[in-house]
Parts: sequence; structure tokens; C-alpha cells
Amino acid sequence: MPGLIGYVDNGHGRDPHTLLPRMARALEPEERFKIDCYGGDGVGLGRVSLGILNPQPQPLWNEDQTLCLVMEGELYDTADLEQELIRRGHHFTVNNDAELVLHLYEEYGGDFPLKVNGPFAAAIWDVRAKKLVIANDRLGLQPTYYAFVDGSLIFGAGMRAVLADTAVPRLIDHIALAQFLTYDHCLHDRTFVDAVRLLPPGSLLTWQAGDFTIKPTWRPRQPLQYELIDEHDWIDMTAAAMHTAVKRQSGARQPSGDPLRLGMLLSGGLDSRYLLALLRDGLAPGDFHTFTWGIPNCDDARFAKEVAAKMGTTHHFYELRPDWLLGLADECVRRIDGMGNVVNLHARATLDQQAPYVDVIYKGFLGDAMAGFAQMHQHWADYDDDTRILAHLSVHRMQGVLTFEQAERDELFTPELRTAVGHAVWDTYKQGMDDSGSTLLADQRIYFDYRQRVPRQTLNGVEMVRAHTAVRLPFADNDLVDLFLRMPPGLRYERRMMRDAFIKSYADLAKIPVPNDGLPMINCARDVRIRAERLVRWQLHKSGFKGVSYMGKRPYKDYANWFRGPLRPWLEETLLAKRHLERGYYNPDVVRRLVQAHMSGQADHTIKLGAMMSIERWHRQFIDHP
Repeated sequence: MPGLIGYVDNGHGRDPHTLLPRMARALEPEERFKIDCYGGDGVGLGRVSLGILNPQPQPLWNEDQTLCLVMEGELYDTADLEQELIRRGHHFTVNNDAELVLHLYEEYGGDFPLKVNGPFAAAIWDVRAKKLVIANDRLGLQPTYYAFVDGSLIFGAGMRAVLADTAVPRLIDHIALAQFLTYDHCLHDRTFVDAVRLLPPGSLLTWQAGDFTIKPTWRPRQPLQYELIDEHDWIDMTAAAMHTAVKRQSGARQPSGDPLRLGMLLSGGLDSRYLLALLRDGLAPGDFHTFTWGIPNCDDARFAKEVAAKMGTTHHFYELRPDWLLGLADECVRRIDGMGNVVNLHARATLDQQAPYVDVIYKGFLGDAMAGFAQMHQHWADYDDDTRILAHLSVHRMQGVLTFEQAERDELFTPELRTAVGHAVWDTYKQGMDDSGSTLLADQRIYFDYRQRVPRQTLNGVEMVRAHTAVRLPFADNDLVDLFLRMPPGLRYERRMMRDAFIKSYADLAKIPVPNDGLPMINCARDVRIRAERLVRWQLHKSGFKGVSYMGKRPYKDYANWFRGPLRPWLEETLLAKRHLERGYYNPDVVRRLVQAHMSGQADHTIKLGAMMSIERWHRQFIDHP
């Protein structure tokens, strides 16, 4: 995916003319990406981009050539900021987001991220002070990885770009592996390589004189005491904030003056449906493309098609083929540096077909986590400290995002790996909850999702799409996020405020069923008909007609059977290969049993096998053949 690359050298003689191109091609090897690089005395900065947003060449310099900047991302509602800076004596010549950030840094220093709204990562080299500053947005939506080696700092939008510097050691972080095999993502700043870390969301990294510091610029915080506001007012505030968030991200033109071609990944669920309704409600008129993929005639495909027809979009459906991973898995694993389960990366599967139609794709990213998807009944109680963490784990288990339980890890891991990991999987999870600073379990989980699940797992789907088109994420709008942080947990339960705001604004769209339960979101004739049909089917099933399904859910994916079918030779070649079984991480007999139990249908180990596949395919690309 696009992003930044660079380094500051602490007297080790790195050559920017060889290292920066190598880092850029490690990040994105395809020729279609635009590469901007600058090499100076002991410093190299670069940007790899699609050339869609802020396409002007970089780096940018200030008027006296003392500050040099590269930036990737997009900012919204910038007109007032520009006018304020002009009144303070700043001059704009390029008139893009990168130039705005450069002037903001001149004016406000390390506090500038608090002024902007939108996903970004920026690296600024101060020539006089010989200081490098790297900043990101509040949610870390433009990832930046870094390594600190012998006083030098190497950074990039992917771990693979950092590893292009041969001075970075490739020792495996066993705790990160164990975290990934437990929660389906790594925690905090860890990666599979011990020397490489992820810059936390909402952070400012400063390197100077062979040392560096990281300080937070923003953290999600709920109030110590919530306001008592009428529910109807919360619904109206939610609807207003949603409209503002989408409006902020609905404009922009190409340098030629032509409008950007817009589209959306439309799942048929609440989040993308709400965004599409707002975009088509006067904010994005004209031709608009919607894309849905899945198993033909799945619930997502049927409901999304109906929504698209009501919204008047040019709709496209693409089959999610059972064997799509055979040709694209290694590319996907490379793009997320192994730290994403292969069974969750299907956003990549049909991008080659979607990208020719659009410049920008909207996604419903963050809508579930922000609005209360993870709020469960276990959160409404006080427990002793250990039981509190067990309650959190039980919610993860209910949501199907616990991969290997502790007893299963103990059986799977070799004694050496168990010793290396110790209690870190539990301790780092607990820390992720404790960092919230809240005593309310519901607020602890929301904080955990903002700081862990969203940037370390959910963002993977965004990264897949960013490699082909620009992406906009209206749910990540600052004001919308702040509103939901102020909302009492009980109103977030079952995403009630988001759901009620949508129903109030778009009742006709709420009559179309949603994939999670196959029912409309409001009481209507269609809801009665579906429930009556299910009741009849249930009675027939109960009476002995076992071939009659009374729920009738049609999922958009079926990796369990795809692993047993067209993907089986590939999976077995990977997981049962000698080099995988002898890496020293796993008990080979346990791996064989997991594969055999899944293939025979005795158990569904889809998520477990998918996680191990990602780790092994990554090893083959970056450890076995660096």
C-alpha cells in the first residue's frame, strides 16, 4: 500500500540513492506506483503513492529551505486552517494537504496533529536542528513502522520497507507470534520482527542526536461522568454528526479539475448502507459505483443489490471464488507483513475488477467498533481483577476472535516457545484494557478496539484497497468519534443510536433486511412475512423434514469448505511441509492433527489454520528468502 519511507543515519554511511529505491520497491514493487525521494546529509525521505490524492511532487520545503516534508493521506475541512495561517504570514504555493501540514508544523510545532481531521502520516526533517519528526493521525490510519539500530532510525509504511535496510536484524518476536495466534492480531506496537515496531496511533516520534522519543498526541478518553441527555437528542446528534462526517469527505477534484470518480464497497449491512444513503442524499450526485462480492446469491449480494437499486448506483457484483487465495495470498500476506489472517483478506480478491471504475472507494470501516459492536452483557458488572479480564475474553470468544485458547497454545507450542512467551499474552491483553483509565468494562473494551483491534486487524482490509484506489473512511471523522466517546455505554449497546439514527433518516432503506439476521431493521410487512416463513420452516423441520432450513442464512464466504476443497493441496503443502514443522514454534503432531481434523470435517479449524498459513507464507518471503 502507499505510504512513507525514510531514515536518519547516525554516521553509518547509508546511501539514499540505493537504499530509498530499495525501500520503495519493498513497499510496493509494481511500476504503477509513483515514488518521490529526497536524500540529504545523513537523511533520506520518500513517499510511495498512487498519485490520486495530493499528487504534486514531494518532498516540500518551507520558504527558507530549513524544513523538508513528505506526507501521505488526506485532510478535510482545511479552508479555515489555511486562512488562519495566511493571516499569520504563511504563503501557499502548492495548495495541497502536505503544504498545509508543513505550515502547521512551522506555526504549532509538535501540537499540529491536534489541528487536523483526516488520515495522514508525515515526516519532517529540520535541517538546522538535524531533527526528524514523524506524526500520524489520531487513529493511526496511515501505518508507520520503524526500527532503531545503532542510533539510526529507519521507517516505512510497511515492515517490509524497514527490513529493506540490511542493518535491521530479522530476529522473530515470539510474543508477537503468540499474540497473533491468540487474538488474530498483534497487540500494542509489536510485529513479527523484534527490532521493528509500529508507531502507535496518535503519536509524535522525534529523533535527534542518535536518540528518539515518542509522545502521545491523542488518546480515546470517555468522560469520568456521563451527561444525562434525552435519547431522542442523542439520535439527532448522531444523525447530524454522520451527515457532517460524510459531507467533509464527499468532495475534491483531480489536478486537471475533473471530479474524482467515487464508489463504495457495499456489504448490505448497516454501516455501508448508512454511508451510501448520505452520499446519495445530495452529497455525491452523479455517477456512483457500488461493489459487492461474495458467494453468488449470498445475503450480502441480495440485500446490497436491493439497496443499490433504491439509491440509483451503478452496481457491480463479483463472485468470491473458492480458489482466489491461490493466486493472491502471498501478495496479501506481503502487504500486511504477515500480521493478518488469510481468511480475512478477501477485500483484495476482486480489486483488479473494481479499480478501473473509480479513483476513491468509501468503506464502512470503524462503524461497528465505534458504535458499540463489542458491547455485551458481561460488561455491565463489577468483578475482581482477574475475573474482569476473563469477562473481556469471554466477549472475544463469543465474537469468534479468540483463535487459540491458552490450553490449546500450551499444546501447540514447543517448550522453548512457551518459555519465551511466558505470561505475556495475558499481560499485554490486560494492559490493553487497563490503559483505558476507566473502571467501566464497556469503556475498557471500546478503548481496546480503538487502540488494538482496529489498527492491528480491521485496518488490514483498508490496506488491501489502498494498493489500488484511494480510500475514504467517514466513520473515522474526529467529531463523530468524539461524539460516540461521550455517549453513555448503555446507548451504544447493540449499536442502538447508530441504528436508530439511520432508521429515523432512511426508513425505506431500513425495510430491506440486513445480513446478520436476515430481517429488516424496523417492524413492517416484510418483517412479518419473513418471520412467518421461518416459523413454517421450523415446524416442518421439527416434524421430520430435516432438509428444510428454518433460518436460511447464506454467508458470503465459506473458507471452511474451501480449505477442504480447492485450497487443500496448497494448505497441506504449506502447513505439513518439513520446514514449517521444524521451525521450532509448534509441536508437529499437533499441527498434523489440526489439519487432519479439519479436512475430515471432525472440527472447524478455519481461523486457526488461516493464522498459521499467514505466519508461514510470511516466513517464506521474508525470513527464508530475505
